[in-house]
Amino acid sequence: MVSIFIRTAVIYLLLAITLKIMGKRQIGELEVGELVSTLLISEIVSIPIDTPDIPLLNAIIPLFFILAIEIITSYVKNKSKRLKRAIEGNASFIIYNGELRQKELLQNRISINEILTEMRTQGIGDIKDVKYCILESGGKLSFFEKESKPLSLPVITDGEFEEENAAALGISKEWIYKKLKCDGKEISDVFLMTADESHGHHIIYKEENI
Repeated sequence: MVSIFIRTAVIYLLLAITLKIMGKRQIGELEVGELVSTLLISEIVSIPIDTPDIPLLNAIIPLFFILAIEIITSYVKNKSKRLKRAIEGNASFIIYNGELRQKELLQNRISINEILTEMRTQGIGDIKDVKYCILESGGKLSFFEKESKPLSLPVITDGEFEEENAAALGISKEWIYKKLKCDGKEISDVFLMTADESHGHHIIYKEENI
């Protein structure tokens, strides 16, 4: 009995450390890879607790292996836009400028009732008041009402031009070049640049020695 308590305490501490390294997220905010890792970890760590005859290393080694995969994948996908899109997917407009895109609903297997339900939970009573509805890459629906502030989207992230977002805002690459030229910068120097429908923008340049 004592060994079970000791094994449980060891597994608990290792699991707490592992999840802390992976980062704080609510279950609904987990990306696909993170959710898979979390499910695998919960299954692996339960085995040596339920079966005292199994060595603790049978849980510890896979635990740190999954952690290593998660850290490596997170690093690589942040360096590769294609890999990031393949793993996380892209955000997409379900409602754009007040127009419901039924094709997007079909492609993403979302019913209109899901849209209406989520809309009400966010305090919006009528779909005609929605100017934009965005299905985020993590699966969450974001709503912007017609009377709200202008929609702002990233047009440059970590030195890479976000062509789809720029096109949605009616912003060209040449326009971005002109804004950066004022500061003597290039797209590769930008950590984050956001812009809105009225072409207001905000730029955060990369810090040196990072």
